[in-house]
Amino acid sequence: MHTCTWYISDSVSDVLAQVIKDMAAALRSHSRNIDLDVISAKESYKAGFERVKNIFRKREVWHLFGRAPIWWRIVRLHSRTVHTLLEKDNWAGWPTRFFTEGAKSGESVTFPVFDPLSSYTEDGKKAVFVRDGRKVPEGEYEVADITERLLRPEALSGIYIANDSGPREAMRAGILTMRGVAIASPKSGYLDEILGPDGYFMIRDDEDLPRIIRQGLGDKGKHLAMSARHFLKSRRSHERCTDSIVSLYRKVIAQ
Repeated sequence: MHTCTWYISDSVSDVLAQVIKDMAAALRSHSRNIDLDVISAKESYKAGFERVKNIFRKREVWHLFGRAPIWWRIVRLHSRTVHTLLEKDNWAGWPTRFFTEGAKSGESVTFPVFDPLSSYTEDGKKAVFVRDGRKVPEGEYEVADITERLLRPEALSGIYIANDSGPREAMRAGILTMRGVAIASPKSGYLDEILGPDGYFMIRDDEDLPRIIRQGLGDKGKHLAMSARHFLKSRRSHERCTDSIVSLYRKVIAQ
Protein backbone atom coordinates (compact mmCIF):
# COMPACT_ATOMS: atom_id res chain seq x y z
CA MET A 1 0.00 0.00 0.00
CA HIS A 2 1.48 3.33 -1.10
CA THR A 3 0.61 6.41 0.97
CA CYS A 4 -0.05 9.63 -0.94
CA THR A 5 -1.28 13.14 -0.24
CA TRP A 6 -2.51 15.46 -2.97
CA TYR A 7 -2.33 19.20 -2.36
CA ILE A 8 -4.42 21.44 -4.63
CA SER A 9 -2.87 24.92 -4.45
CA ASP A 10 -5.00 28.06 -4.26
CA SER A 11 -3.56 28.97 -7.68
CA VAL A 12 -5.64 26.17 -9.23
CA SER A 13 -8.90 27.29 -10.86
CA ASP A 14 -12.21 25.75 -9.84
CA VAL A 15 -12.39 24.10 -13.27
CA LEU A 16 -9.06 22.34 -12.87
CA ALA A 17 -9.78 21.50 -9.22
CA GLN A 18 -12.91 19.64 -10.36
CA VAL A 19 -10.85 17.58 -12.82
CA ILE A 20 -8.29 16.75 -10.09
CA LYS A 21 -11.06 15.62 -7.72
CA ASP A 22 -12.44 13.38 -10.48
CA MET A 23 -8.95 11.91 -10.87
CA ALA A 24 -8.80 11.22 -7.13
CA ALA A 25 -12.17 9.45 -7.29
CA ALA A 26 -10.90 7.34 -10.20
CA LEU A 27 -7.74 6.39 -8.31
CA ARG A 28 -9.66 5.40 -5.18
CA SER A 29 -12.10 3.30 -7.20
CA HIS A 30 -9.60 1.47 -9.39
CA SER A 31 -6.50 0.99 -7.25
CA ARG A 32 -6.31 -0.88 -3.97
CA ASN A 33 -2.62 -0.04 -3.62
CA ILE A 34 -2.99 3.69 -2.99
CA ASP A 35 -3.98 5.28 0.33
CA LEU A 36 -4.90 8.80 -0.83
CA ASP A 37 -5.65 12.01 1.05
CA VAL A 38 -6.65 15.17 -0.83
CA ILE A 39 -6.14 18.64 0.64
CA SER A 40 -7.50 21.71 -1.17
CA ALA A 41 -6.17 25.11 -0.12
CA LYS A 42 -9.49 26.74 -1.01
CA GLU A 43 -11.52 24.26 1.06
CA SER A 44 -9.24 23.74 4.07
CA TYR A 45 -10.92 24.96 7.24
CA LYS A 46 -8.71 23.06 9.66
CA ALA A 47 -7.20 24.78 12.65
CA GLY A 48 -3.62 25.98 12.43
CA PHE A 49 -2.30 23.05 14.47
CA GLU A 50 -3.92 20.54 12.10
CA ARG A 51 -2.47 22.28 9.05
CA VAL A 52 1.01 22.28 10.55
CA LYS A 53 0.69 18.62 11.48
CA ASN A 54 -0.17 17.77 7.87
CA ILE A 55 2.92 19.58 6.60
CA PHE A 56 5.16 17.37 8.73
CA ARG A 57 3.28 14.17 7.93
CA LYS A 58 5.57 11.84 6.04
CA ARG A 59 4.00 10.07 3.06
CA GLU A 60 5.60 8.07 0.28
CA VAL A 61 4.41 10.67 -2.22
CA TRP A 62 3.14 14.23 -1.86
CA HIS A 63 1.64 15.41 -5.15
CA LEU A 64 1.33 19.16 -5.68
CA PHE A 65 -1.06 20.67 -8.23
CA GLY A 66 -0.37 24.33 -9.06
CA ARG A 67 2.14 26.74 -7.56
CA ALA A 68 4.06 25.61 -4.50
CA PRO A 69 3.14 27.16 -1.14
CA ILE A 70 5.98 28.57 0.96
CA TRP A 71 5.96 25.54 3.28
CA TRP A 72 6.39 23.03 0.43
CA ARG A 73 10.17 22.95 1.06
CA ILE A 74 9.42 21.23 4.40
CA VAL A 75 7.44 18.50 2.63
CA ARG A 76 10.35 17.91 0.26
CA LEU A 77 12.62 17.17 3.21
CA HIS A 78 10.65 14.12 4.36
CA SER A 79 8.73 12.75 1.33
CA ARG A 80 9.03 12.13 -2.41
CA THR A 81 7.27 14.90 -4.29
CA VAL A 82 5.47 15.12 -7.63
CA HIS A 83 4.45 18.42 -9.22
CA THR A 84 1.81 18.97 -11.91
CA LEU A 85 1.54 22.27 -13.76
CA LEU A 86 -0.40 23.77 -16.63
CA GLU A 87 1.31 27.14 -16.70
CA LYS A 88 5.01 28.00 -16.73
CA ASP A 89 6.54 27.96 -13.26
CA ASN A 90 9.43 26.47 -11.33
CA TRP A 91 9.18 22.74 -10.73
CA ALA A 92 8.90 21.69 -7.09
CA GLY A 93 8.96 17.92 -7.48
CA TRP A 94 8.95 15.25 -10.19
CA PRO A 95 7.64 17.22 -13.22
CA THR A 96 4.30 16.07 -14.64
CA ARG A 97 1.74 17.46 -17.05
CA PHE A 98 -1.78 16.54 -18.18
CA PHE A 99 -0.90 16.49 -21.89
CA THR A 100 1.89 15.08 -24.00
CA GLU A 101 1.53 18.30 -26.04
CA GLY A 102 4.12 20.70 -24.67
CA ALA A 103 5.76 18.11 -22.40
CA LYS A 104 9.55 18.08 -22.53
CA SER A 105 12.05 15.28 -22.01
CA GLY A 106 11.98 14.09 -18.39
CA GLU A 107 8.42 15.34 -17.77
CA SER A 108 5.84 12.63 -17.13
CA VAL A 109 2.20 12.72 -18.23
CA THR A 110 -0.81 11.71 -16.13
CA PHE A 111 -4.18 11.39 -17.82
CA PRO A 112 -7.01 13.53 -16.43
CA VAL A 113 -10.61 12.31 -16.39
CA PHE A 114 -13.72 14.33 -17.14
CA ASP A 115 -16.91 13.24 -15.43
CA PRO A 116 -20.38 14.71 -15.83
CA LEU A 117 -21.29 16.91 -12.86
CA SER A 118 -24.85 15.65 -12.75
CA SER A 119 -26.98 12.68 -13.76
CA TYR A 120 -29.42 15.21 -15.22
CA THR A 121 -29.15 14.69 -18.99
CA GLU A 122 -32.12 16.49 -20.54
CA ASP A 123 -30.96 18.97 -23.14
CA GLY A 124 -31.23 22.55 -21.98
CA LYS A 125 -31.96 25.57 -24.13
CA LYS A 126 -29.36 25.87 -26.85
CA ALA A 127 -26.90 28.72 -26.51
CA VAL A 128 -23.52 29.97 -27.63
CA PHE A 129 -21.32 29.75 -24.55
CA VAL A 130 -18.39 32.12 -24.00
CA ARG A 131 -16.25 33.31 -21.13
CA ASP A 132 -14.50 36.52 -20.13
CA GLY A 133 -16.82 38.56 -22.33
CA ARG A 134 -15.63 37.04 -25.60
CA LYS A 135 -17.36 38.72 -28.52
CA VAL A 136 -19.28 36.65 -31.08
CA PRO A 137 -21.36 37.77 -34.08
CA GLU A 138 -24.89 38.86 -33.28
CA GLY A 139 -27.65 36.47 -34.27
CA GLU A 140 -30.95 34.90 -33.29
CA TYR A 141 -29.45 32.86 -30.49
CA GLU A 142 -28.70 33.24 -26.80
CA VAL A 143 -25.14 34.09 -25.81
CA ALA A 144 -24.31 32.88 -22.28
CA ASP A 145 -21.14 33.99 -20.49
CA ILE A 146 -20.19 31.10 -18.19
CA THR A 147 -17.12 32.69 -16.64
CA GLU A 148 -18.63 32.38 -13.16
CA ARG A 149 -21.12 29.59 -13.82
CA LEU A 150 -19.23 26.70 -15.40
CA LEU A 151 -19.76 24.38 -12.45
CA ARG A 152 -23.55 24.68 -12.32
CA PRO A 153 -24.98 21.13 -12.33
CA GLU A 154 -27.43 21.04 -15.24
CA ALA A 155 -26.66 19.64 -18.67
CA LEU A 156 -26.03 22.16 -21.44
CA SER A 157 -26.73 22.27 -25.15
CA GLY A 158 -25.09 24.36 -27.85
CA ILE A 159 -21.52 25.37 -28.64
CA TYR A 160 -18.63 26.78 -26.63
CA ILE A 161 -16.33 29.29 -28.35
CA ALA A 162 -12.87 28.89 -26.80
CA ASN A 163 -10.70 31.94 -26.22
CA ASP A 164 -7.43 30.28 -27.16
CA SER A 165 -5.75 26.95 -27.91
CA GLY A 166 -3.94 26.49 -24.58
CA PRO A 167 -4.15 23.72 -21.95
CA ARG A 168 -6.51 25.61 -19.61
CA GLU A 169 -9.10 26.01 -22.34
CA ALA A 170 -8.66 22.34 -23.25
CA MET A 171 -9.48 21.34 -19.66
CA ARG A 172 -12.55 23.58 -19.71
CA ALA A 173 -13.58 22.14 -23.07
CA GLY A 174 -13.26 18.62 -21.69
CA ILE A 175 -15.71 19.37 -18.89
CA LEU A 176 -18.15 21.08 -21.27
CA THR A 177 -17.94 18.19 -23.74
CA MET A 178 -19.11 15.86 -20.98
CA ARG A 179 -22.02 18.25 -20.40
CA GLY A 180 -23.19 17.91 -24.00
CA VAL A 181 -21.65 21.01 -25.61
CA ALA A 182 -19.86 21.15 -28.97
CA ILE A 183 -16.50 22.95 -28.92
CA ALA A 184 -15.04 25.52 -31.31
CA SER A 185 -11.39 26.47 -30.95
CA PRO A 186 -8.32 27.53 -32.85
CA LYS A 187 -6.20 24.52 -33.80
CA SER A 188 -5.09 22.95 -30.50
CA GLY A 189 -2.75 20.03 -29.90
CA TYR A 190 -4.25 19.78 -26.40
CA LEU A 191 -7.77 19.36 -27.74
CA ASP A 192 -6.50 16.88 -30.35
CA GLU A 193 -5.42 14.64 -27.47
CA ILE A 194 -8.72 14.57 -25.60
CA LEU A 195 -11.39 15.22 -28.27
CA GLY A 196 -9.56 14.03 -31.38
CA PRO A 197 -8.40 16.24 -34.26
CA ASP A 198 -11.92 16.05 -35.76
CA GLY A 199 -13.71 16.40 -32.40
CA TYR A 200 -14.18 20.18 -32.49
CA PHE A 201 -14.94 23.00 -34.90
CA MET A 202 -11.67 24.63 -35.91
CA ILE A 203 -11.63 28.45 -35.88
CA ARG A 204 -9.18 29.75 -38.47
CA ASP A 205 -10.24 33.37 -37.98
CA ASP A 206 -13.27 35.23 -36.65
CA GLU A 207 -14.84 35.26 -40.12
CA ASP A 208 -15.48 31.53 -39.57
CA LEU A 209 -17.66 32.17 -36.52
CA PRO A 210 -21.08 32.79 -38.17
CA ARG A 211 -20.84 29.48 -40.07
CA ILE A 212 -19.44 27.58 -37.07
CA ILE A 213 -22.15 28.88 -34.73
CA ARG A 214 -24.89 28.00 -37.22
CA GLN A 215 -23.53 24.46 -37.59
CA GLY A 216 -22.79 24.13 -33.87
CA LEU A 217 -26.38 24.90 -32.93
CA GLY A 218 -27.72 22.41 -35.46
CA ASP A 219 -27.51 18.67 -35.97
CA LYS A 220 -23.84 18.82 -36.95
CA GLY A 221 -22.96 20.31 -33.57
CA LYS A 222 -25.01 17.70 -31.73
CA HIS A 223 -23.35 14.82 -33.57
CA LEU A 224 -19.89 16.35 -33.16
CA ALA A 225 -20.44 16.70 -29.41
CA MET A 226 -21.53 13.06 -29.14
CA SER A 227 -18.51 11.87 -31.10
CA ALA A 228 -16.11 14.00 -29.05
CA ARG A 229 -17.66 12.75 -25.80
CA HIS A 230 -17.16 9.13 -26.90
CA PHE A 231 -13.53 9.85 -27.85
CA LEU A 232 -12.91 11.60 -24.53
CA LYS A 233 -14.43 8.81 -22.43
CA SER A 234 -12.33 6.17 -24.19
CA ARG A 235 -9.02 8.09 -24.22
CA ARG A 236 -9.34 9.58 -20.73
CA SER A 237 -11.06 6.77 -18.85
CA HIS A 238 -10.82 6.14 -15.12
CA GLU A 239 -8.68 3.08 -15.81
CA ARG A 240 -6.17 4.95 -17.98
CA CYS A 241 -5.97 7.75 -15.44
CA THR A 242 -5.30 5.27 -12.63
CA ASP A 243 -2.69 3.35 -14.62
CA SER A 244 -0.81 6.55 -15.48
CA ILE A 245 -0.72 7.70 -11.85
CA VAL A 246 0.23 4.32 -10.37
CA SER A 247 3.00 3.89 -12.95
CA LEU A 248 4.35 7.35 -12.15
CA TYR A 249 4.33 6.79 -8.40
CA ARG A 250 6.15 3.47 -8.73
CA LYS A 251 8.85 5.26 -10.72
CA VAL A 252 9.08 8.09 -8.17
CA ILE A 253 9.21 5.77 -5.14
CA ALA A 254 11.87 3.59 -6.76
CA GLN A 255 14.26 6.46 -7.51
